[in-house]
Amino acid sequence: MARRVYLNFKKLALLILVGTVIYNEYLTYYLAYSTWPRIPSTACTLLLLADPQLQGNTLEPPGLLGSIQRWDSDRFLKNVYYWVASKYPHSTSIFLGDLLDEGSISTDEDFERYADRFFSIFPKSYTENSIFTPGDNDIGGEGYDLITLNKLDRFNQRFGNRDPVLHPCPWMDLVPVSRLTEHGTLNITSKLEHISRKNTVVVVSHVPVLPLDGRFAERIMADVNPDIIFSAHDHRGYLYTGKRESLKFDKTVEMFSKSEDITPLKITTRIEKPDGSIEMSETMPEVVVPTCSYRMGVKEMGVGLAVFSRNGEVVYHNLWLPSRFPLLYSYLASLFCFSLLFILGKYLDLRRTWRRQSEYQSHIRKNYDYLLKL
Repeated sequence: MARRVYLNFKKLALLILVGTVIYNEYLTYYLAYSTWPRIPSTACTLLLLADPQLQGNTLEPPGLLGSIQRWDSDRFLKNVYYWVASKYPHSTSIFLGDLLDEGSISTDEDFERYADRFFSIFPKSYTENSIFTPGDNDIGGEGYDLITLNKLDRFNQRFGNRDPVLHPCPWMDLVPVSRLTEHGTLNITSKLEHISRKNTVVVVSHVPVLPLDGRFAERIMADVNPDIIFSAHDHRGYLYTGKRESLKFDKTVEMFSKSEDITPLKITTRIEKPDGSIEMSETMPEVVVPTCSYRMGVKEMGVGLAVFSRNGEVVYHNLWLPSRFPLLYSYLASLFCFSLLFILGKYLDLRRTWRRQSEYQSHIRKNYDYLLKL
């Protein structure tokens, strides 16, 4: 007689739930990690993180829902930074502004708590160095949210750069600038004496420089004249190429897309002339880096990776990140399956119990029926 096999629905439900957690919290990051390029540890590399915007307490829903949303957003960013920094620990991390979602509108006490949270998610020890630029969500400057000295001072105290020009590599001058303010080390004029024309000059800004044109862009090109610019703010990434002299469009904007990735981009910023001298290229590239947060209303998130050579070549990669919302929906689906299978398993267990009791009672009646008739 064939042995009857029973499917354990409760164990199956638990397996689905555990499998979903393992995939969502480990495998999905590992699969993204495995697609990122391998870079020699001796290379001069910058990790570019745009608009992390840690969620605050005021603009999020109150109570449990807001706490869950902050917790999940923080966990996603922490996982992203862990995996990226694990792949490129010898890089310098550049945070391109909007570090905090409510930095500008927060009280001093809340700002301190947000800053502590930020460094628990993005520890400085993960990479060689960390450099920060302010965004409008950090210090104000957009709409009616005015910039004040207090906002600038508290941002500089926790995130400010000590020097006007920084050197992630010995032959690189990294120049943080801001359309929002020239307070302190962001003053453009004070930076000029620290820039060497023999070095690769990299400008980093929260708000794009060339796409918005205007007097600020003219000053950057006339005074700093960088090899390349990296910026953020728009949440979607793209490459803007302009004429170095006129700042006018050189060609159409090239949008970044995970499905049709145009990176790695090889960008030549300096050209060697026949006589051996070096001159700047005629075009001026600006890379707008996509956001690394899934809370910014875009489907595709990424971290920028820029690899520099001394000859003026820059290779830019988008390190695409897992889409978080489909993973959250999969949690809901797995919880539904878990509940359904658990209830079904419980029902079948009760049904088998009832059947055994019925069979036992039938057995008792059959064997002892003659006694009952006495």
